Parts: sequence; C-alpha cells; structure tokens
Amino acid sequence: MGRPLKAPIYVLPHGIEVIGEYPPTNGCPYWRVRVRPHPFFDGTPIRSNGYDVRRSRVLLASKLGRALTPQEHAHHEDEIREHDTPGNLEPLSAAEHNRHHKIGARHTQAAKDRISAAVKRAYAEGRHVRLPIINRDTQGRIAS
Repeated sequence: MGRPLKAPIYVLPHGIEVIGEYPPTNGCPYWRVRVRPHPFFDGTPIRSNGYDVRRSRVLLASKLGRALTPQEHAHHEDEIREHDTPGNLEPLSAAEHNRHHKIGARHTQAAKDRISAAVKRAYAEGRHVRLPIINRDTQGRIAS
C-alpha cells in the first residue's frame, strides 16, 4: 500500500484534478500545471503521479470538454500568456496561430544575422545544397 494521495489544489470541469502549479521560467514562458492522470491527457508522460501540461491547454480542454489534438494550439485572445482564463482561450491550428502572430512581423537585424550564419553553416557542412537558378522570361516561361 502506498501513501494516500494529496488533495488536489482545485478541480476543473470534467474531473480534471490539478495537483501542482508552476510559474513561467527561462525554459518555459508559460504557466504549467501537474494534473492527475485523465483521459484528456493520454499519451503525456506521467511524472510524480501526474502529467505536466501548460495551464492554458488544460483550461481549454476543460472548456471544450475534450482533449486537444497535438495540432491544436491554445491561443490567448488578449495575447498575454499569463492570462489563462477559459474566456480568453481559443483553439487554433498551428498554421492559424502562426499566421495570427507572424503577419506583419519583422525580424530584428540580430535575428537576420543569426539566420544567415546558420544557413551559411548548413551549406558549408553539406546539409543544404544550392538549387540551380532558373531563368524565366516575362511571362514566367523557362528561358533558354
């Protein structure tokens, strides 16, 4: 016989028991929670009698009444990562989420330099191959 389970910190709809909360760190800028094993989080590795999951994903799964697919992202409508409330969260596909946050975005010069250096290194190491340049005429046909 093992030790009796500690009481959860709080219980969400659909019986999701939260047994720990962890603030953002340098490694993860999102709040995380540990929840007891639950069908909404199958496939997530168990650690210390629970699953470690981003709090926003847990609250959105509870709001929707189903598990989120790996392709679904929990989007914060007000764009504040720490504002995890069911009314502030909506599911978006990875493409929709990226489109929402990246349209109109500009890379800083430091980011451009970092990307350029990585691409040059990949060519030098043979991980990328330059494609031939195809000359086209004004109608888009391949020119000879």
